[in-house]
Amino acid sequence: MAVAGSDQAAGWMMLDRFVYRRDEDHGGGGWRFPDESTAPLRATSSTSLGRPFEVAILHAEPPAVSRLYVRWPGGTKGKYGSGTVLMAAHRDFILFQLVSMAGDITHDHFVCIACSDPAAGPHMELKRLPLCTIPMVVLPPCCEEDTEGTSSCEEDTEGTSSCEEDSEGTTMQRVFFPNTVGLIRGSSPGHEEEFAVAQLGMVTQIRGAYQMEAEVCVLRSCVSAPDDAGMWEVQKIPIQHKTYEFPALDNWLTDAVITFNKYICWISYYTGGILFYDIFAETPNIFYLPLPTANRPRKMQERGFLEMNRSLCVTGVGGDLLKYTSVVRHDEKLCGPLEPRTGYTIVTDTLSITESGDINCFHERVKIAFELWHYNTSECLPREGLMYPLVSMDNPSIVHYLISGEGDKIDKVSMVALDMITQKATSIVPYIKGEEDLCGQDADMVKEKSHLLTSFLPSEFPKFLNLTRY
Repeated sequence: MAVAGSDQAAGWMMLDRFVYRRDEDHGGGGWRFPDESTAPLRATSSTSLGRPFEVAILHAEPPAVSRLYVRWPGGTKGKYGSGTVLMAAHRDFILFQLVSMAGDITHDHFVCIACSDPAAGPHMELKRLPLCTIPMVVLPPCCEEDTEGTSSCEEDTEGTSSCEEDSEGTTMQRVFFPNTVGLIRGSSPGHEEEFAVAQLGMVTQIRGAYQMEAEVCVLRSCVSAPDDAGMWEVQKIPIQHKTYEFPALDNWLTDAVITFNKYICWISYYTGGILFYDIFAETPNIFYLPLPTANRPRKMQERGFLEMNRSLCVTGVGGDLLKYTSVVRHDEKLCGPLEPRTGYTIVTDTLSITESGDINCFHERVKIAFELWHYNTSECLPREGLMYPLVSMDNPSIVHYLISGEGDKIDKVSMVALDMITQKATSIVPYIKGEEDLCGQDADMVKEKSHLLTSFLPSEFPKFLNLTRY
């Protein structure tokens, strides 16, 4: 069943986190890079090692899923994965990463820029960012100072520290994990149009103080600058937080990152909080805000999988709202078929920032599975658990969910869109069709996602291309 949704001619798209590698030498079963008639949005560039590649975006209107294709003959692939990672998006920018394994590991980052002019029409351009060579220094936990300013290293019977050799910390290559890297398009007073990429490296205690600080690796560059322009720097910024919020920050684990208003926001669903980073301020600052209705998981093993049931999304006119959605299953499972005679509760909260910088939070009415099932047939809304909530960037009342009822191994998955005001499904479309997809041109995606689904990356990219006809 497919019902026309309310996101027709939407100014946004939901990008699949899976990057479709389609090299010339890869292919039985018709696995080929899409031609220009299928995916007219394309661009070419080369890595810092001089290896050429091509990208294409296959745009689709929500609730359909858009795709990023990469053709990189001779690039990293195989046991290291696809070698390509979709990182972040903001306004007319999309950030992705290519990982080269020729000797040393090289992480190349590229910004894909949406362009539209009368002469060339809708198209996109690629900008390569400079390599980051700043290492990360990780201090041993036993060498951190306590709140009195004294070292917590234990001394042995001879009066020497048990971690003396490691007291300076361990130096390691900086790795840009996608859930720690944010992208923002903006400008600071007196400067031309800029963008910034920021990685949250660590959240640690300030020595001698009951306060936390964030280590952020930042690149700022002008939009008009050529490839490799700009310079990475590491900033250590005290986090503005209340004293009683210290334990949550002391146990911080970043689960996701979004861009909201003038902030890059790092989110921890485990501790239930947000770090707001204002990079274009005269003095860059970070402040902490607890997530509303936060409930920590009962098991430590759940820490890395909370995005399956929770999301913080940017929505509203001009992206002026944050909507926090949490799907709480009554059988206390993260995924898989619902236990008989159980359901779920959907809890939503909306946050906004006032002109004075204050944050308002509005708690919305809780939705119960049985109420939703009352308004929808099983064809419109299967009686299974909902996963990976994603709020429409255009309409705050429309939330998209993945739904699968095939047990631990994911064989068939659909995307269902719910209007949280009317409580009715506005669309349901297939995402993974089962065995037929496993033998088709998307077999690599289906094979990877049959064990673990992932969230989607919302992007306003189409808004800057006028893609109403694509």
